[in-house]
Amino acid sequence: MRVPHLLATCALLVTPPALGQRPGMRSALVRHALRNDLVGCYALFAGTGKPVDSDFYHASPRVRLDSAVHPAVAAAPMLGVRRLLIRLDTVGRPLDPVDPGPRLGPMWWADSLSDSIGVSFTTGFSGAYLVLAPSPRVDTLRGFIEDHWDFQAPTRVGTKAYAVRVPCVK
Repeated sequence: MRVPHLLATCALLVTPPALGQRPGMRSALVRHALRNDLVGCYALFAGTGKPVDSDFYHASPRVRLDSAVHPAVAAAPMLGVRRLLIRLDTVGRPLDPVDPGPRLGPMWWADSLSDSIGVSFTTGFSGAYLVLAPSPRVDTLRGFIEDHWDFQAPTRVGTKAYAVRVPCVK
């Protein structure tokens, strides 16, 4: 009895993007348009001022919000536009090897309806998740961080967090 459901799911996965678009799809793409003013490097902190680290699953103390579309979701416009998030160490060097493959991994996106960005440190299953919004200080984003899991409800829900723009290491 699950075969028709499985076949329908597979058909949706292989549907070319142009055929899968619905009338409201364009507005979803505009809603998640690139925020050039937010592209760059940031140091992440929990609300107490402690740098974000492995206390939050798969998170890093610094990140680079890249303008490139994340390859794992490039062919799925219904998700909006997800962009590459480069995890950085405390000095600003990349923590992960460059992987050109379309694997699910850290990403970020803009949400114009709430004037915020989402930051996900997902491994494809679990990872820390932040929602940050610009504050009166131009170089600071404020919001919350929590851990999302593939096997249980989110933990540390609503923990205050903030991001401060820092120079990117070349």
